[in-house]
Amino acid sequence: MIKNYFIIAWRSLIKNRLFSFINIFGLALAMSVGMMVMIRVKDSFSYDHFHPHRAYTYRITSQITNPEKLSWELASTPLPLQEILDSDTLAVQASTSLYPGIYETLTDGAKDIDVAGCFTQSSFFDVFGFTLLHGNARTALQHPYSVVLSKATAEKFFGSNNPVGSMLTVGKLGVFQITGVLNEDPGKTHIKHDVYIAYATIDKLETLGKLPAKSKTWNSFEKAYTYIVLNDHASLDDLQRHLNSVAQSINQQSNHGTFAFNTQKLSAITPNWGTLYNDFARAASWGKIITEGTVAFIILLAACFNYTSLSIARSLTRTREIGIRKIAGAKRSQIFFQYIVESIVLSLFSLVLAAAMLSCILEYKPFNDGYEFIPEISVDWVLIACFVGFALAAGLLAGIMPAWIQSSFKAVKMLRNTMAENIMGGLTLRKILLVFQFSISLVVLIFLTAFYKQFSFMENADQGFARENIVAIPAQTNERDPFRNEITRLAGVQQVGSISSTFGNRPTGYADIKLSQESQQLVKAGYYFCDAGAIPLSELTIIAGSNFDRGIHRDEQSVILNQKAVQALGLKNIHSALGETVWIDTLQLRIVGIVKDFYHQGVAHAISPMVLRSNTSNQQLLVKINPHVLQETTQQIEHLWNKVYPGIALNYTWLDHENEQRYDQSATISLLGFLAFMTVTIASLGLLGLVVFTVETRRKEISIRKIIGASVVQIINLLSKGYIKLLVIAGIIAIPTGYVLSSFFLMNFANRISMGAGSLLMVFTFLLFIGLVMIISQTFRASIQNPVKNLRND
Repeated sequence: MIKNYFIIAWRSLIKNRLFSFINIFGLALAMSVGMMVMIRVKDSFSYDHFHPHRAYTYRITSQITNPEKLSWELASTPLPLQEILDSDTLAVQASTSLYPGIYETLTDGAKDIDVAGCFTQSSFFDVFGFTLLHGNARTALQHPYSVVLSKATAEKFFGSNNPVGSMLTVGKLGVFQITGVLNEDPGKTHIKHDVYIAYATIDKLETLGKLPAKSKTWNSFEKAYTYIVLNDHASLDDLQRHLNSVAQSINQQSNHGTFAFNTQKLSAITPNWGTLYNDFARAASWGKIITEGTVAFIILLAACFNYTSLSIARSLTRTREIGIRKIAGAKRSQIFFQYIVESIVLSLFSLVLAAAMLSCILEYKPFNDGYEFIPEISVDWVLIACFVGFALAAGLLAGIMPAWIQSSFKAVKMLRNTMAENIMGGLTLRKILLVFQFSISLVVLIFLTAFYKQFSFMENADQGFARENIVAIPAQTNERDPFRNEITRLAGVQQVGSISSTFGNRPTGYADIKLSQESQQLVKAGYYFCDAGAIPLSELTIIAGSNFDRGIHRDEQSVILNQKAVQALGLKNIHSALGETVWIDTLQLRIVGIVKDFYHQGVAHAISPMVLRSNTSNQQLLVKINPHVLQETTQQIEHLWNKVYPGIALNYTWLDHENEQRYDQSATISLLGFLAFMTVTIASLGLLGLVVFTVETRRKEISIRKIIGASVVQIINLLSKGYIKLLVIAGIIAIPTGYVLSSFFLMNFANRISMGAGSLLMVFTFLLFIGLVMIISQTFRASIQNPVKNLRND
């Protein structure tokens, strides 16, 4: 019997190729989204599986209640807590803490790299499953001024060589000895740092004033993250009693509220509910997983509804088949399961097509752009089983209503062909859903149009500084750097300057500037360090005063402001500002020039106060090259670099390419485009199903009208006008909705495009055209059929 079900299902799919393709393609689109969500969910649950004591590892959290009885929970804890817990040998097998207070520049004298890191103990390797490629895990983090590097960080400085024993300078913290290099992480983890410094270094850095004195105080709940491995013979209650005892002793000495400590399982860190403050774990939250799952289900539901509509419409041509089978003795359950099998077979074909779509997405990563939207993941039997189960569930969801309706038909009425008028009753619900589907499609298209136009505008806008044919090269801060001196002698080099960070992104830093040391009027300004060559090279316009003096190698007492800074400081005009002094932190600096305002942070941000500070030793060397000899000069620069710094790769950036990448949202546009294509396709298939259903139920009416003289145009108009009205209603709903949503999005940008009526009407016209194709293709086909064929049995 089951075999016969599959044979009949296969024959039905082959016989009705067009309907089969439409259903398979629509379901495949929806299923591909569901499969992407399943991959993301599986990835969210794949964190921290490689740690040796995962089931017994906990993170300690802090709960703070202020005197007003307001309470909040932090993922962090005070620094001294780990030492207290480590002494509890009955409940705690191992413990460690992470103090992620390191955001410094790592340098070996030849290369500078910004890194993020943390302080931790040797017990880090007892709690977690990280291993060392080079070095000894027991001693690597034992002594002060010891540092362990991630493999990626070590390779940036030393390639594949063993760097243990080498020295590196970690920003203002001092010189450290490399005692280990981490292996690649065995799996995904919420703990990700570039450097790990021995915890014993903290006391010395606090003594020198390089770190705030927090290691001995309990009033530092935001600093450390404490992890423990529970002893095999202890219970969680034992640990909690010890934590309560520690909290009680703190509360006796505090007048700022009450404190408590709780436990969080390692497996509960990712994914999480997002209720903890100060959490550095970067992974999906439960809310995000539920939201993505809901969106995927709604899309799948819309596709399944389309299958239902098309199946019911097509059933009108199968009424006699069902009637004959019932007269021959087929039970309702057999008819029901026959249609369920057809739906499942079609769903499995959809799964194959969806898997092909997914494989292309995983291979070419069109939606990944600095953010891993579709993560790298191994497709194992568990995931395959989930995909197959998903396809079976989709087949049941799509087929259960058509199977139920068609199996309920009465054999006599079906043979007389009188069931057409009673199937599904009224069309009100289906018309509402159709309007909803097209409204969603139109909103997505409007938002996609606004998104694309905005980022195209920002990419091509005049930001007020030069970018063409300028290359930024990471340079040494030494003024006598031979590479910096030699590059000016190349024939194709037009101008050379240096700057601390390139324009168009974030400034080097922010500082409060004021006119006097006692002034309370502070102006927050972004600042850059640069030399005299960077200003003409960037084609900045000095509208008052002069550039920095090229003859003074370190004229650090001079600054150049932009017009916005002059205005914010309350100075009368740009000329009166010249010669005035301003205070930046504790430094008194003299204003020597004013530059015309430009978008130093890019056109996405409004022009804000900006300060150029004189410094001839900066990390970015800007080189403007003659465009006629661009390739030859670039090769000469590479040759010169290899000569001066053999064995160190040259990493340079073209400013125009950097600007393109900054505003390149091709991955997001691809994702939005895919969603728009999917919603439009599903809505179009839904419209097609509804039109086919209407045509099938009104064939006799159409035939009678033709016999009494109705023309093809009149019949097309009769059958189409109701659906065109539905498309217009969808436009009336979606156009203002899409406009409002796009306006909210565009409000994030200081300089933005405007979504005019022309853009909105263009998008609506596009969607209306697609709808008309679906409507007229079926109504025209019905209007030209021979009326005798439809009436000969009556």
